[in-house]
Amino acid sequence: MKHGKKPAGGPLEGKSRRIQSLILPVLMGLALFGCQGGPPAADPELSGAMDKTLNPQAEALVRTGILHHDQGYYETALEYYRNALELAPDHPVIYYEMAFAYIAMGENQSALELADKGLVAAGARDMDEIIPTLLDLKGSALDNLGRSDEAIETYLTAINQYEVANTLLYFNLGLSYYRIEKRDEARETLVKGLRLNPNHPSSNYLLGRICMEGGEKTQAFYALCYFLLLEPNTERAAEAYNTILYMLDRQEEAIGVRNNGAFTASDMIISLSFTLDEANAGKSDAEKFQAKLYYVITNLEEQKNSGKIGRGDGDELWWDYYSPFFYRIAKSERFGTFCRYIGITSDPEANEWIQTGRDEIEGFFEWLNEYPDS
Repeated sequence: MKHGKKPAGGPLEGKSRRIQSLILPVLMGLALFGCQGGPPAADPELSGAMDKTLNPQAEALVRTGILHHDQGYYETALEYYRNALELAPDHPVIYYEMAFAYIAMGENQSALELADKGLVAAGARDMDEIIPTLLDLKGSALDNLGRSDEAIETYLTAINQYEVANTLLYFNLGLSYYRIEKRDEARETLVKGLRLNPNHPSSNYLLGRICMEGGEKTQAFYALCYFLLLEPNTERAAEAYNTILYMLDRQEEAIGVRNNGAFTASDMIISLSFTLDEANAGKSDAEKFQAKLYYVITNLEEQKNSGKIGRGDGDELWWDYYSPFFYRIAKSERFGTFCRYIGITSDPEANEWIQTGRDEIEGFFEWLNEYPDS
């Protein structure tokens, strides 16, 4: 069922980790993801179930409805789904599509009722393969209704009972935990999802916020930098960029850095990076920002390589992926492009640069995607 791209890549230890340049979305001012619960990503099981179990007339109606849904015409999509339901009564895929449309319209109670109908219908037809997708959708509706505890139980059923997990499912679960102030559970869940696919903007954004709230400066720094690579020109991007600027600026609490395990020294480097401003007096704000970013990024990786610090439990995402990933950028001739790209929201000449520097930006992402699998 096509509603978006299935997250690319596999575990961080091995598979493709391509990052797409968002030049066109930047020009359009498009935010790819909001930090809110949502239905699951494209599910091949759902599409296969439709191909195998719907008659051609009903399938054509559903696919036409999906086209209208993807263009934002939800009421029109629902009309096609209702007509399809007359030809294929109680079909779980059709219930899913209808529920999805109602969530997009903000009518979560209707979405919940249809998701439940879909679950009953899937059980009656022995279509267990699409039950996790329906559970994810049901969880989103519950969470949007303020019933986060129930949403968590629903997501965990999909993960534990049906042994299904993907980045968006983990994001939805993490967000539900966060909404009921279970930040440790939220953090752990988001990390699990990002280890499957690091290229989900909202997961990086929420993880960065949680780490910042918990005083984990290094972890917040890297998650927000990665988020800005994925979504550089939205309101959330402006907030993330300003958070990074705050971390790199002089702070009253800089002297009293908390224990952050292997990242304690790196936290101190972040807190004291403002001292570079004096050495770079007379340079532009962009040049000062680039100098501080380089100072922070290279420090952690070099401490690791020297053996001065060792990886702690739960540090794998930062230790094995983010730190070497950004170190490669910092040591390259493309570091300036990276620094400017993630700071687009504060660049008064951003629109002109996006136009005139298109080749530079596209070249940066082409080079970035040559990052070797480990």
